[in-house]
Amino acid sequence: MGQGGERLNVTRESIADDLSRLGIEKGDAVFFHSSLKSLGWVEGGADAVIAAFLDVVGSDGLVIVPTLSFTFVRHNPGQRGYDPKRSPSRVGKITDTLWRRPKAYRSAHPTHSIAAIGKRAQELVEGHDKTSTFGKDGPYRRYVDWGAKILFLGVDGRCNTTLHAIEDWLDLPYLQVETAFVEDQNGEPQVVEVTKSPSGHRDFYQRGCKVQRLLESSGIIRRGKVGAADTFWMPSQDMVEFVVKGIYEEPTLLLCDREDCEFCTKYRQPTVEHVRGNRPQI
Repeated sequence: MGQGGERLNVTRESIADDLSRLGIEKGDAVFFHSSLKSLGWVEGGADAVIAAFLDVVGSDGLVIVPTLSFTFVRHNPGQRGYDPKRSPSRVGKITDTLWRRPKAYRSAHPTHSIAAIGKRAQELVEGHDKTSTFGKDGPYRRYVDWGAKILFLGVDGRCNTTLHAIEDWLDLPYLQVETAFVEDQNGEPQVVEVTKSPSGHRDFYQRGCKVQRLLESSGIIRRGKVGAADTFWMPSQDMVEFVVKGIYEEPTLLLCDREDCEFCTKYRQPTVEHVRGNRPQI
């Protein structure tokens, strides 16, 4: 709602203007998490939001979203397997709309796929089914290496999947091996292994977490409004640098400190020993 209680009408053009004021530019790669309803009433819905991002970054830019499918065997026994050309994204209407667009490419990872439109989109998503979930030779590392901006549109840092990528690159000991369903050539579900899966609890799943406080103090966050949505973004490379340094100083930065949390309690000491003993590099 706008001032005085009137409905805030949001358009493709107004979203593009807001993104530009926020610092999104031509040629940018932008990986964004989103909530459509947070924007207000959007003329044209999710498609208009996607079009606005594409307008701002232009033909040399790249727009990326998570398209997680939650096809873990332990969650959904008996379900159909993951198919990048059929399985819905479970992380918001905008993400589920983007991968269905004709010029979009979607990765083949059975649980943590991403989708992209723009320059090098196909290159970005290639081989995701042949690497660990967030591996150094997969798309989560590529967008960081390419200098993407990570943007949160009406959502907060609790959905920051790039933090899981850092856990993978540092080979933190609490990452799990899981199983998931994929769809074979006959449309039948087949079970595959998912390595370095981000199962278990984390501190950054809650507001006011340690890593968010660290990033707030870093000065790399830029905030503004897109429509009615509180929005912020960070340069991915800066974010990774600050978080890795933070983990070197406090190895359990991404785990919670609650004594009643079985998962984090179990892995605190092994994580301290791993980080301080190996000082793993990304």
